Amino acid sequence: MSRMKIIIVAWLSLFVLTACTQSTEDVLNEADKHLKDVFLSNEQIDTNYSFKQFDIYKPDELEVVETSDHNIIFSNGNQPFVLLINEFESPNSKWFYNQISEEDSLHLRTYESDDAFAYLHAVEREDENEGYEIHVGIGGVKMSTITEVRQMSEDVEMMIQMIKSVEEN
Repeated sequence: MSRMKIIIVAWLSLFVLTACTQSTEDVLNEADKHLKDVFLSNEQIDTNYSFKQFDIYKPDELEVVETSDHNIIFSNGNQPFVLLINEFESPNSKWFYNQISEEDSLHLRTYESDDAFAYLHAVEREDENEGYEIHVGIGGVKMSTITEVRQMSEDVEMMIQMIKSVEEN
């Protein structure tokens, strides 16, 4: 009888873990929703950090690691976030987006408003244990990171908030 209890408990545990774990597709759809909600919102995102060329909203958990005129590397522990700014491109530019190869894409979604163009691009890393490359952009502003499924939606939401907040000096 105890063997049967162990089998039942193991089966129930596996069922609960499987039911509670979101698929990559579900997480990417959730990330899409965050991107769309922030991008299409009329709400202004206040800046709280200044660089030579621009001001930006920087979440407290991010640390500035390296800066240049148009590229900033942030980190949250060991996770890098790279911000690229092409000041020659307008918010409705598709320049960064047009550099994407759909062949390697796990996920690619775009959104447009009257004056801006945004996208979310996800690529599975060659070694599945290395996570996913996530690229989020609005026009000439792009941010990228490497993340895991469990953190992906939160990272996308933070990245789109940062990108949307950029104000040139």
